[in-house]
Amino acid sequence: MAKTIMLQGTSSNVGKSILATALCRIFTQDGYQVAPFKSWNMALNSYVTADGGEIGRAQAIQADAADVEIGVDMQPFLIKPKGDGQAQVIVKGRPIGDFGVDRKDPEYIEWAMEIIDSSLRRLSAQYELIVLEGAGSPAEINIKDKDIANMKVAKLNQTPVLLVADIDRGGALAAVVGTLKLLEPEERDLVKGIILNKFRGDFELLKSGIDILEEKTGKPVLGVIPYLKDIRIPAEDSVALADFCKQEGEVKIGIINLPHISNFTDFDSLAYEVGVEVDYLGADADLNNYDAIIIPGTKNTILDLNYLHTSGLARKIIAQANAGKTVIGICGGYQMLGKKLMDPELVEGRIRQIIGLGLLDVETTFSKEKRTYQVSGRVYSDLDLFRVLKNELITGYEIHMGDTKLANNAQALFKIEARSKVQVDLLDGCYNQDLRVWGTYLHGIFDNDNFRRVFINSLRRDKGLKELAKECSTRKALVESYDNLTEVVRGNLDMDKIYQIIE
Repeated sequence: MAKTIMLQGTSSNVGKSILATALCRIFTQDGYQVAPFKSWNMALNSYVTADGGEIGRAQAIQADAADVEIGVDMQPFLIKPKGDGQAQVIVKGRPIGDFGVDRKDPEYIEWAMEIIDSSLRRLSAQYELIVLEGAGSPAEINIKDKDIANMKVAKLNQTPVLLVADIDRGGALAAVVGTLKLLEPEERDLVKGIILNKFRGDFELLKSGIDILEEKTGKPVLGVIPYLKDIRIPAEDSVALADFCKQEGEVKIGIINLPHISNFTDFDSLAYEVGVEVDYLGADADLNNYDAIIIPGTKNTILDLNYLHTSGLARKIIAQANAGKTVIGICGGYQMLGKKLMDPELVEGRIRQIIGLGLLDVETTFSKEKRTYQVSGRVYSDLDLFRVLKNELITGYEIHMGDTKLANNAQALFKIEARSKVQVDLLDGCYNQDLRVWGTYLHGIFDNDNFRRVFINSLRRDKGLKELAKECSTRKALVESYDNLTEVVRGNLDMDKIYQIIE
């Protein structure tokens, strides 16, 4: 039976995911075979496992930090909101349908807990230590009996819990006391310690507060983690965009901040580059200030395309493309760049057909089949930017519903050679030969270091800037972030006490 430890929070966005990432790596460094686990999560940033299962991005990152392969048992339930109170429910990597986001009747909860328990049992048989992460707060009194992400999961194996609070927000100490007061006695007994996260200030001023907190709760404060400014770990969901810290740059790339934006981690690697500024743009943004415009992925392409039309962004994007500016679409953004989108089965909502931006000679038809693959292939196009990349190996992953057809004279971008380790011979993406507009279904395309550098240098040439010579490795930057994160967290947590708790 694997040892277990669980991080729960006084609220959402207190830093549970990044602390779980740190603990996964710390335990791995200390010689354990470690697996992350989050029973239930609502998020739009997702990843694809080697066998084509869809899972939350945070658990994929945690598995990577632990040097283990991500699997669907590490997050048996992923909920992806679509709008209009509906969400796609993904169970062990596969979509089972759309449900109301608030659906948690007794039969559903019993069924879900059986799946959660079976996933935990499988992981327990494969790994020595499991780092569990909760969601939101365990003390939401209006939904506590329906909560399948926190204490119900901890009680399955009497897992010790560390309660995390975001002290940067203010009110953190009160939130800890209140959370513990609202727990049932047997739940409160599972909480073995408190972590105060995102601290910036004079620690001496905090000491008295810690003493009072420990006195009132009877729980030890196991660490005070400083506010992490320069450690870049891909975020779990779009709530992180509110705290997105951009760098000023000579090259400016604007990402359209769609209402249902998903997988915006596609652009983290662009933000790592020297001299590149990445901004997330609303409807009032002046697109003239940017060297490239990217329409990202979305959980609801048709609703977000309608937003582009009604907000005036569609008109602005089309004008930028016609003026010769680079415009790119990734996944749902690629579909929007086409001429027409059809949804005969109403997979996306209530609109059967909508006009696209008309910048690519493609049409998309939605269907209930969801495509989730890790992919590899090569650059197929030899036009403009892609000429120097012809036959370059690229990797990425697909997560989409819908089939996009190119017109006879449209130029495909990539040749896909493998999908989830199965050999294929398919074309992906499209390039407009008259405008600098292209799109692809491949998430993670900018994580390909040479591809990204060639793209950025093309923007630099357009501005009369010197090309960047040295390649920037996103993988190296990510591993360095893991290690820097681990060093900070290990240095500010009482790991000896945590090991005693686990034992």
